[in-house]
Amino acid sequence: MSERIVRGIARAKWAVLIAWLAITVASMFALPDLAAIVRQTEQKFIPADSESVVAKQLMERINPETTTKSSAILVYSREGGMTAQDRDWLKAKAAELAQLSGKDGFKSVQSAYETPELAEKFRSKDGTTELLIVGFTRADNDTLTQEAVDILAAKVEGAPSGSKVELTGSAPIGKDFQQSSEEGLKKTELLTVALVLVILLLVFRSPVAPFIPLITIGISLVITRGLVALATEYGMPVSSFTESFLIAVLFGAGTDYCILLIQRFREELTHDGDKAEALVRTMRTVGKTVAFSASTVFVAFFLIGFAQFGLYQSAVGVSIGVAITLIAGLTLTPALLMIFGKAAFWPSKIASGQGHGESKLWGAMAALAARRPVAILVVTVLLLTPITFLYHGKRSFDDLAEINPQLGSVQGFRQVEHAFGAGEVFPLSVALRSDESMRNPAALAALETASANVAKLSGVKEVRSAVRPLGEQLADLTVSNQLIRTSDALEKMKTGVDQVADGLTTAGSSISSGQADIQKLTDGLRKMAARTSEAQSGLKQIYGGMQQASQGAGQLSGGLKQSAEVSGSMSQDLQALLKKYPELKNEPAMQQLLGKQQGLSGGLNELYAGAAKLSASFNQLNPGVNQAADGLGQLAEGQSQAADGTAKLGSGLQELTGGLKDGAAGLGDISKGLTSVKDAQRTIGDSQIPGWNLPQEALDSPELKQALDYYISTDGETAKMEIVLAVNPYSPEALTTVDQIRAALNHSFEGSAIEGTKVYLSGTSAQISELKDISKSDFMRTGAFVLIGIFIVLMILLRSILAPLYVLLSLGFNFLVTMGIVEFIFVQLLGKEGLSWSASFFVFLIIVALGVDYSIFLMARFKEEYRPRGITYAMSKAMSTTGGVIISAAVIMGGTFAALMMSGVNTLLQIGAGIVIGLILYATVFMGLVIPALANLFGEANWWPFRQRTAPQTEAAKSKEEGTGTRYKEQTSE
Repeated sequence: MSERIVRGIARAKWAVLIAWLAITVASMFALPDLAAIVRQTEQKFIPADSESVVAKQLMERINPETTTKSSAILVYSREGGMTAQDRDWLKAKAAELAQLSGKDGFKSVQSAYETPELAEKFRSKDGTTELLIVGFTRADNDTLTQEAVDILAAKVEGAPSGSKVELTGSAPIGKDFQQSSEEGLKKTELLTVALVLVILLLVFRSPVAPFIPLITIGISLVITRGLVALATEYGMPVSSFTESFLIAVLFGAGTDYCILLIQRFREELTHDGDKAEALVRTMRTVGKTVAFSASTVFVAFFLIGFAQFGLYQSAVGVSIGVAITLIAGLTLTPALLMIFGKAAFWPSKIASGQGHGESKLWGAMAALAARRPVAILVVTVLLLTPITFLYHGKRSFDDLAEINPQLGSVQGFRQVEHAFGAGEVFPLSVALRSDESMRNPAALAALETASANVAKLSGVKEVRSAVRPLGEQLADLTVSNQLIRTSDALEKMKTGVDQVADGLTTAGSSISSGQADIQKLTDGLRKMAARTSEAQSGLKQIYGGMQQASQGAGQLSGGLKQSAEVSGSMSQDLQALLKKYPELKNEPAMQQLLGKQQGLSGGLNELYAGAAKLSASFNQLNPGVNQAADGLGQLAEGQSQAADGTAKLGSGLQELTGGLKDGAAGLGDISKGLTSVKDAQRTIGDSQIPGWNLPQEALDSPELKQALDYYISTDGETAKMEIVLAVNPYSPEALTTVDQIRAALNHSFEGSAIEGTKVYLSGTSAQISELKDISKSDFMRTGAFVLIGIFIVLMILLRSILAPLYVLLSLGFNFLVTMGIVEFIFVQLLGKEGLSWSASFFVFLIIVALGVDYSIFLMARFKEEYRPRGITYAMSKAMSTTGGVIISAAVIMGGTFAALMMSGVNTLLQIGAGIVIGLILYATVFMGLVIPALANLFGEANWWPFRQRTAPQTEAAKSKEEGTGTRYKEQTSE
């Protein structure tokens, strides 16, 4: 800062203070509330074009009237099993909540009472737990949804004694997380202020001086909160981490800057006691150091804005805070120093000529680094490198681990996990997009194949889709079920065939028994023909016998005619049988039966013709009885013909009997064949992978139509599936299952009627899978930006390329060592699944951004002292004078971030621990040994490729430099 500006601030000290107070008050009333904005902000910051976001948008098109944006699960449980009283209470509560649908953010209520057919989905198998699902119209973080959760919580109070009611699900868990973050933030604020106050009291040994940085930082924080909230209207993201980091960084870094200014001002006051001159000298020397230190922090957090991941971007607000704090530190702090003057250091007295000693410890470390730089570097690398191998990058995405396990939402989740499985709380949703309609049998068959393939995965408990609305195959559409029903029909057919066969067998037996009478008739006629000559004497007897014979012939003719008609009717019956069962037409037995029936019919017709002739002969014979004697020869011939006719009749009847037996045998074979088909069908239904068949007419059934309307859009081009995982949705196994599900679905649609269908996964596990990839890639990308930005600042400050390089390398090595220690503590010792997924990024950012401040403190003084005295002296002087400041700054910064460890949020606990470890490690080991060793090792090359002039000085100049003049160049001392 120019001397003119500094003197202007000194003269207008009260005006500066009033101006800052006025700006602060104005920001409190005119600018938005950052806490309220954070409360309504999505905390995972999934990019708008990510798979899970696209999936949600597609599913909302299917049935907007029933789609909910968030939900709460009422978990009702009782040890030992629920009672009738419990169910009555829950039923009444479900009816009461159903009346809220369409009001106050409520949209739907699902329970075993609204949908009895799904009762088993809401009640645990052990009978101890029952669920009631409430859907909301808006997202988890929306104010209306949070108020609806409060209403729901009030509604479910007063449950029967001995029962337990908890609310879990996305909305209650989000609400508890937000409340935990806000409570943790309040706790962090109080602890930070308390820690900073205690440290400042120890540093300044005055009850007045600590209020100068506290006022400066407090005002900066209030204004920053308003400006950051205002910036959100222009697209800047914020999160629950934004306020936490604002408090930690502003109180940490801001206090460091104020300490530099206050300590140097105190030292300058010892020269002549003039406040204005002391302030001018302070700002002339330390002001530059503060500006460059703040610029590295500003650049680091500003470059976070170029991250692609919203949660990382949310830290960009800290850059606004750093800028405001820098401006306040260079204007408000000097004004306060002018107002308080020497009173700021009460009860200590500022005497002329009173200075500050140098740190002997840091001087000793400087001497060691000058004598043994290589040894220091080798030993440091050998000791710290193994620690870096403790860092395996294990990350946890468990949101529940972030908050108190005693909270109701966590307790409810654990109860559901115990009674139903964790997957019931956060099922996986799949959106399917096809160019063809999926409302047809072929497409639905492809969906069934996909559902079956996904259901086979070990990490999947249940798959619900248009063809599996209840999570199971529809039995009526499975080939196995259809085969069983066909088998039952064949059983009935077999029974009918057996009855026909029995009838044919009986008829054959009847005809066979009649053949004996025909044979007797034939024998009689032959005897009559042989004894015709003997009949002459008994003409009247013959006449009587012939009349009987005439009557028998007539009866025979009628019987043969009836038999022929029966045979013809049998032919029609067989043809009708073939028409009904065309598959019998090609059966050899049936063909044989048809042939024999045709032969029988022909024989009967011939017998009928012969019998007709016999009857005619008798009719002619009877009138001519008187001429019988003369025509005995003709009578004998007629009798022979009658005998031959009866013989043919017997032969025809014998063939008919054989045909009937063959027909009965053929039908018996048919019966056996039907039995074999039935058994084969039952075997197919029991042993093969169940098939699936959807008749076109089944699409018109009300049950299937309801499922199609719920799971498939009206145009048929968008469908959804719901997959309940068999593993915890936050676990690594769930992430593996997500990849397996995606692969199984894509494979299932290959070569199907809906080939080319696009698959989009959503839900907790799917979002975690995306977070895993997005956060990792953005870490590398944004980390590179930060390092490049800080390198440029250091290069400008130090006018060197080599020195910034080894400073940044030391910061990177320090980060790996720190993360090795942190992961060992939380994963190996405390048994965590992994570090919070965002912890490593923020630890890296803050360790680099704030750790480089210590390098600037040291290297700026090193550069200043180098000009007259060279490497060894310059580094020794820089370390002995700034070492105490570096330690104080590290303690203050570590203290502010240690307050995050008390926030109750697991991620902030790990970030706080990592930053405390990293900053203390860097301030001691790296700044005390490694950086000095490297500086001594490189010598003149420290300023490569720029040249640093080091001209010899006169004794007077040296004396002046060692005397009064050096006091004006010291930034501070221990």
